[in-house]
Amino acid sequence: EMESLSGVRLVWEGKENELIERPLEYGSRVEVVYPHPLFQSNNLFGERLDNVPQLEPASLNRMYQGDNLAVLNLLLQQGFAGKIDLIYIDPPYLSNSNYNSRISVEHQGQKYFIERLAFKDRDEDLVSYLQQIYKRLKLMKMLLSEQGSIFVHLDWHSSHYVKILLDEVFSSDNFINEIIWCYGGGSGTRRHFHRKHDQILWYGKGKDYTFNPQYRPYTEGTLQRGLTRVKGKKYKLHKEGALLQDWWVDINKILSPTARENLKFPTQKPLALLKRIIASASNPGDLAADFYAGSGTTAEACEEMNRSWISCDSSKLAIQSSRYRLLRKKARPFQITELIDEGSEGQKQGILDLIVPEVCSYDEKQAMVKLGISRYDSPLFPFENRNFVSCLDFWELDWDYDGCFSSQLQVIREKPDYNLPLPLQLSILLPKQKEYRMAIKSYDIFGHSIIKSFAFSGCK
Repeated sequence: EMESLSGVRLVWEGKENELIERPLEYGSRVEVVYPHPLFQSNNLFGERLDNVPQLEPASLNRMYQGDNLAVLNLLLQQGFAGKIDLIYIDPPYLSNSNYNSRISVEHQGQKYFIERLAFKDRDEDLVSYLQQIYKRLKLMKMLLSEQGSIFVHLDWHSSHYVKILLDEVFSSDNFINEIIWCYGGGSGTRRHFHRKHDQILWYGKGKDYTFNPQYRPYTEGTLQRGLTRVKGKKYKLHKEGALLQDWWVDINKILSPTARENLKFPTQKPLALLKRIIASASNPGDLAADFYAGSGTTAEACEEMNRSWISCDSSKLAIQSSRYRLLRKKARPFQITELIDEGSEGQKQGILDLIVPEVCSYDEKQAMVKLGISRYDSPLFPFENRNFVSCLDFWELDWDYDGCFSSQLQVIREKPDYNLPLPLQLSILLPKQKEYRMAIKSYDIFGHSIIKSFAFSGCK
């Protein structure tokens, strides 16, 4: 491989040390999500919940919250080497910035803006940045199938450095394309040309990579004159359109704050961009992965395109945004594994109070159960939580709680607008039992969650 590089590579002290590591010392919490979303527009009276599918863990799509280095090692230990057909990553750019999510909430009739830290892109220096990227690229290559490929999404800050690392890890002979994604949007600077493009570097694991050509519409001029004047009568326009080049100008950033796709997560990429990448470099039924998943665009694209997926991010806000969009999408059931650093300090807990459940007979086999949330207090909300609905993102119910939470019903907003109403009570139809054991899990706008379990007697 090094012959194709003519001996040129990036070198720094400690580069080759401990590249392949054991998973870090983490515990874990695992839960399964069965998307069954309820909105304000739903009839929240009498939702039936006795037919939740039970799936084998191996068949579930996977989401991980935690250090992706530990997750990559964990996947290798679990037998995923050579099993992933496509990896897309949108890693830190060496921008030396904090990325915040700005949302509006209403309190006592007035709107206020709240800043939430999504993630930090602040490596101590260039060496630290290169080391963390290099380690992960080496492990990702091991996970790729022989037909697999990787797309690395960067910008002007670091693309020139990472390109050299990719040449080393995957070989410059396996470099396929540098895709230039051009987009619009305002910029106030007058000291340089406005920076309005990203680079997406595409490498195959080998020469046998998957590629499905993509097409763009012909220009109006081409449609009017066709190809015959230039190339002769035997040439005709393809019904699919013109073959797509490596510069993409037809997909814009998510610019409107009110766009349905906008989840208020910084660096969120458009669904159309990921769908194009997935369509071009994988086939239905393939397994795709995103180890810097952000708001979960890759997972949603895979849901729409019949691909299996693995998603990972260390940010609680990222995982919560991903979870919400998959619930709203009514995605296939998926598993969430939260890696827990035993040495880290626990977060300051909020307060979750529930209404006393009411049970009444519905028919010979079913009972109607009324339940919900009566109060929520967040330690981070800057106001007294009189109108605590503005502080809640969504909440979930496990109606057959066994100590390990399974999300079987979710009460969410139809759009990620925290000024929209969020129902706090609902009634569900369940099989008659002598006793019920349930749990409610609440999520606030800061990425924190609380589980509260409760047991109560059924109807006589």
